[in-house]
Amino acid sequence: MKHLLKKAAALLCTGLLMINMSLPVSAEEEDTSPLLPSGMTVTEVEKAFDDYIRLNTGTSDDDFMGAALVGIFQGDEVLFTGFYGETDKEHGVKADENSCFEWGSITKTFIWVSALQLYEQGKIDLNKDVREYLPEDFFRHLSYDEPITMLNLMNHNAGWQETVKPIMNKDASTIGSLRDELQAVEPAQVHRPGEVTAYSNYGAGVAGYVIECITGESFCDYVHEHIFEPLGMEHTALNPTHSDNAFVFEKRSQMHSYSINSMLAHAIDKGSNTGYVGMYPAGAACGTIGDMMIYGQALVDESAPLFEHPETQELLFSATSFYGGSDIPICCHGFWPTECSVRIYGHTGGTHFGQADLEIDPVSKVGIAVMVNESSGNHFNNVTAELVFGTLDPDKYGATTYGKATDIKGYFMPARSTHVGMTRLDPYLFAINAEQFGADDMDCIGSGLLQLTQENAEDGTRAAALLGEIRTPDNKLVALQSPSNDLIPVKAYTLHLALLTAFILVGVAAVYMMLIRRKLRKAGRWESYAGAGFMTIGRIGRLLSAVLMVATFSFVVSGGIPAATGAVIGIGQMLCLAACGIAAVICIVSLLRQKEKAHTVQYLLCSGANVITVTAILFFEMYRFWNV
Repeated sequence: MKHLLKKAAALLCTGLLMINMSLPVSAEEEDTSPLLPSGMTVTEVEKAFDDYIRLNTGTSDDDFMGAALVGIFQGDEVLFTGFYGETDKEHGVKADENSCFEWGSITKTFIWVSALQLYEQGKIDLNKDVREYLPEDFFRHLSYDEPITMLNLMNHNAGWQETVKPIMNKDASTIGSLRDELQAVEPAQVHRPGEVTAYSNYGAGVAGYVIECITGESFCDYVHEHIFEPLGMEHTALNPTHSDNAFVFEKRSQMHSYSINSMLAHAIDKGSNTGYVGMYPAGAACGTIGDMMIYGQALVDESAPLFEHPETQELLFSATSFYGGSDIPICCHGFWPTECSVRIYGHTGGTHFGQADLEIDPVSKVGIAVMVNESSGNHFNNVTAELVFGTLDPDKYGATTYGKATDIKGYFMPARSTHVGMTRLDPYLFAINAEQFGADDMDCIGSGLLQLTQENAEDGTRAAALLGEIRTPDNKLVALQSPSNDLIPVKAYTLHLALLTAFILVGVAAVYMMLIRRKLRKAGRWESYAGAGFMTIGRIGRLLSAVLMVATFSFVVSGGIPAATGAVIGIGQMLCLAACGIAAVICIVSLLRQKEKAHTVQYLLCSGANVITVTAILFFEMYRFWNV
């Protein structure tokens, strides 16, 4: 959903950006720079960037951004390269052509290119179960017997939920083999293969390991031999520590990452912000903007330098999944198409260090490469694609209108999340109401194809974004398709949210109840009665359960839950479950046995609070540490 909202927001603001920033170079000087698919020239795009820098320079300390590297190319010609900001503000180190930024998930495209290289050699069948290439019993948490194919891994619909185990290591010496790293973080399979799209770093890592099993060499060595060396990418590293390229290893250690407080225009220096991705095919590449452009140029080169046959490169950008029943692709062998003025193909990437974007138009052969050193991104990775490629014209696919989407209502949760295990409540925290993404303004423009159109009130420009529908034969909505992360309808969302809220409230209330009891004891006004001790045990259980729940998500936010930590938390929740369950039973028994009914309210409140905690622990599976 985050990806969809980010794309939609970028689409909606592009019209205003193009009007405000795309000014003539000079009244006397004709702009003869190349025309881009958006209708802007290279000079106009460059001026848009310069205007942004100029308008923001002069803030309190000029810390409105970290750094950005931007490249625009067409075929084998580099049209523009821009270096903005600093990679080390304290020492005034400017971003330049030697700066080495992390590629993040753009790394995954090396997997898909490698897979098609092996495909054209007859070494892999994209429709065969990958377990035929993997060691026996490699997977341990599969829930379905259906095959998991390389195409499933490319489309991110093999069915795995998000892993909450740490996938980033801070100590390089702890990194194991790719096989060991994958088996250490294997998540539960919660969707039937091919059913919904749920972006998966784990699935991509598995695909990289399949390459290893077929070729008999490490994925890193394979990519160096079959991608980096043929293209002359001399300044890109791939293994988790970047030690496979001395230049990158040295430069990356000098790069700083920043977090920007936009309200105060203040840059927080996060240092080198280095982490080591154990399942590195999913996102460990690091290199220069020049190398990223070389790679992008190869992908639009008609001679297909990465393949034996140009037809294989054409296959790479052919659809492997579609929006609803339309012929509009939602994924193309691991590359994500985006509908702008033209259809572009590419991949974004994000790490703790920063963000990156690589997008190409195989028709015009125009492409962009963007790198920034802010984990939340900045202006340049937000607008470059739209400035170069434009936006989707709402009328492009709207010629045949089926009418308004009428049953897109209620709440939806992201398919890419944790649906079993102790973080099962996570998707409930990020559920979104259909009204929030404009379902009321959504049109059915084809078979299972939806279009959300928004108009800018200031200038009247319109922008559109697409969604697809997955439905059962009896027309029941299974999911809304969005790039990389489908949205699943949530049943009884309000009830589940109420349970979670009540769980937190009774945990907090337990503190106050214990404080009140303590004060009464000190004042000599405490009167003991049947079951009072078990009430205290229940309060402790409710409070501890809430604390453990908060601790669970603290570990997730900080990088993941180690197996041992998950076991401690899970066993702790089981003890809380037992304490609250016993306390609830004792309260009910004491209520029924009391003669004077003097403590009826206490018994009812205590039993109710304990039942809420027991229900929440069971429903949200807070005890289930084996699926962490």
